[in-house]
Amino acid sequence: MKVLLFVKNSPNALDTAESIRKFLEDKGIGVKIFINEPGKAPEEENYKLTIVIGGDGTFLAGARFSAVQGIPVLGINEGKFGFLTEVDRDECFSIIQEILEGKLRPQKRMMISAFVEDKLIGHYLNDVVLSKLSLARMVDVEAFVDGEFMVRVYGDGILLSTPTGSTAYALSAGGPIVHPSLETILFVPICPHTLSNRPVLIPPNLEISLVSSSPTFLTLDGQEGMEVEPKKKITVKKSPYYCTLYTHPRRSFFYILREKLRWGR
Repeated sequence: MKVLLFVKNSPNALDTAESIRKFLEDKGIGVKIFINEPGKAPEEENYKLTIVIGGDGTFLAGARFSAVQGIPVLGINEGKFGFLTEVDRDECFSIIQEILEGKLRPQKRMMISAFVEDKLIGHYLNDVVLSKLSLARMVDVEAFVDGEFMVRVYGDGILLSTPTGSTAYALSAGGPIVHPSLETILFVPICPHTLSNRPVLIPPNLEISLVSSSPTFLTLDGQEGMEVEPKKKITVKKSPYYCTLYTHPRRSFFYILREKLRWGR
C-alpha cells in the first residue's frame, strides 16, 4: 500500500505531514509527500489513499488530482476554515487507523466538468464561475440548458456549483445549501440587476451553456482561471469522475454547518 500526503506549504502543515509519514511508515506503509504548488501535480503512482493536509483550497487541489486517479481522500485541517478538511490534527491518527482497518466507508461527491468551445478545461469539486473583468461594469450572459434558452442575466456573472460547493461562494451569492449526497448543478446569478433572477437547481443529466456578449473571466474551483472572449461558449455538465472522500466519522454534515458556518445560531 502507498499513501500520498498532499500538503499545504506552511510550517504547521509540513510538521503534521512528517508526523503522519512516520505513523504510516511504522506500519510498513509507503508514503510520498507532495507539497502543493499552483500549476503542479503529483506524479501518478498506485496510491490507495490521499491525505490532504491544509485548508479547503489545498483539499480542492488534492481532490481534482485524486478523483481522476480514483483515489479516496481524507482531509486534515491545517488551514483557517476547514469546511472540507474536517479532521483535526489531534484526532487524525485514530481516524487514519480506522480507514486502514476498513472501518470507515467513503462518500462519493459529484463533480462538474467545464468546457470552452467544446475543449475540456478540467473537472471540479466546487464551482465554475463566469464573471466580469475588473473594469467591466456588468456582463450580459445568455444561459442555455441542453440547447434551450433559459435566461439572460445582467449582473456580475453566473456561478455553477456542485452540492459540495453550495456552502462556498454559491452560498455567499445567495444560493441554497444542498446536501452533498445529492446530485444537481446549482445555477446562481451573481448580483443580478433584476429582482426576478433567482438560483435554480438543474438536473445532473443536463448540460448548461453560457455565452457572454462581452469579455469575461472564468474561475474554476477558485484556483484556476482564464479570460474568455465574447461569444465563446462555456459549457458545464456533470463530470464522469467523482471525488471519493472520507468524512469525519463522528461529525455529520449538519454538525459542520452549525460549527463552521454558525448555521441556525
